[in-house]
Amino acid sequence: MKSAGGRLLAGLELDRAAAEPLHQQLYAQLRTQILTGSMPSGTRLPSTRTLVTELGVSRITVVSAFEQLTAEGFLRSRAGDGTYVDTLWSDAAPHRPMSRPPLSERGAATSSRGTDLFSEAPHTWAPAETESFVASQVASSAFPAATWKRLLGRHAGRTDPLAIGYSDPHGYRPLREAIAEYVNDVRALGCTADQVVVTSGAQQAFNVLAVLLLDAGDPVVVEDPGHISGRLAFQSQGCPVRGVPVDDEGAVLPDDDAAPARLACLTPARQHPLGIAMSPGRRAEWIAWAQRNGSWIVEDDCDSELRYRGKFLPTLFGLDLSRQVITVGSFSKVLAPSIRLGYCVLPEDLVKPFASASSVIGRPPAMVLQMALTDFLSEGHLHAHLRRTRRLYAARQDALLEAIDHQLSHRIEAAPVDAGLHVMGWLREPVDDIEVARGLAAGRVYTYPLGEYRLTRQLPPALLIGFAGTAEEHMPQAVGRMAAAWDRWERIAPGS
Repeated sequence: MKSAGGRLLAGLELDRAAAEPLHQQLYAQLRTQILTGSMPSGTRLPSTRTLVTELGVSRITVVSAFEQLTAEGFLRSRAGDGTYVDTLWSDAAPHRPMSRPPLSERGAATSSRGTDLFSEAPHTWAPAETESFVASQVASSAFPAATWKRLLGRHAGRTDPLAIGYSDPHGYRPLREAIAEYVNDVRALGCTADQVVVTSGAQQAFNVLAVLLLDAGDPVVVEDPGHISGRLAFQSQGCPVRGVPVDDEGAVLPDDDAAPARLACLTPARQHPLGIAMSPGRRAEWIAWAQRNGSWIVEDDCDSELRYRGKFLPTLFGLDLSRQVITVGSFSKVLAPSIRLGYCVLPEDLVKPFASASSVIGRPPAMVLQMALTDFLSEGHLHAHLRRTRRLYAARQDALLEAIDHQLSHRIEAAPVDAGLHVMGWLREPVDDIEVARGLAAGRVYTYPLGEYRLTRQLPPALLIGFAGTAEEHMPQAVGRMAAAWDRWERIAPGS
């Protein structure tokens, strides 16, 4: 209903203590009322003089808000008659649907990670508290900050087209050369720089490979339990995943009776999450499987460089003569996850298609980061960093196992691992590991449950307990916190 003086607008509330200017607050509230239909087309607004008095603000505040709304088509002025709600937006407001359409099937598959235990886990630890047991956390104190800062500064001020322009979708050529030299030295891949494409971490590589190699409906083989990131990338393409169990030699081959999978995603260097190194014989069997079925193998070289004992076994890429293996790696665990630098090593004929698909899905990492990493590799800093962190993490693992043996042996059984950033803590009681992890998280102690990595429930319950993020001297107190949190959860858990 129109009134001679315009709508009363009693619902307007301006907060003078807020950081947002008053005219922006007034603009936003009026705009919301128009969009939601609370002020329909033709509604007359009070005069600016009236609003100045009723709201206790300056005239410039009201005028600024009205001018912005008029410029965007929400209001119109009639000379000598006042200001009214225009028809541009408000006429459609009552007819807007009350709910949005759902996610696509692929979108739902991409976003369904199971539990949401850990979305904020790494951020909730105060500096004075014990470090986290999150399995993917690295030792922040060991990051070579001074060297990295110097290398970044070396390139941050560059203004040449190479440094600040659109970069090569394959990645910075000197970095590709440095990565090829690095993986040939550390992992004996036997690749050239022309086979390397730089990515924004391993996840981008999985996403690109899913688009490049798979059509909706193509079956994909994954390890069960297995790495979540690759599985989600393939599921997001509408591909059904089939889990294969893991035994003492690594991932077991699929049954011959099943229809051949288009692709298998494996972690042979260190099976994630169980930590098993695939045997030489099993590696040969998987390569023969790919050749026999005309299938791809994506080799996720997860945590391969962080080996504390035992020898490195050949990569599937290095053993494959039929060019059906693709290796994905990153510097997230050996340096820091936030750097977002990884790589994909491909057969020669896949390099150009991969780079093209990668440029559509996401541009390469920032050139200043690529240039800094190039120097970090070529000047030998990464090799020195790896030697330091291997010693550091080996000592932290020993301290964790000793503390578990003294304080938690009645609850979990844990054994040393030859590589990686976590041990498997097998629960001695047949309880739900996801519920245990939730209970520990409520006590500000964070681990990953094995249940998140399983497609089926073929294995006993367990926790992935990271050791890299906790200092050796703090480990007894940290495990003590875990024991206390476990006791508290057990007292209040249903059925206890």
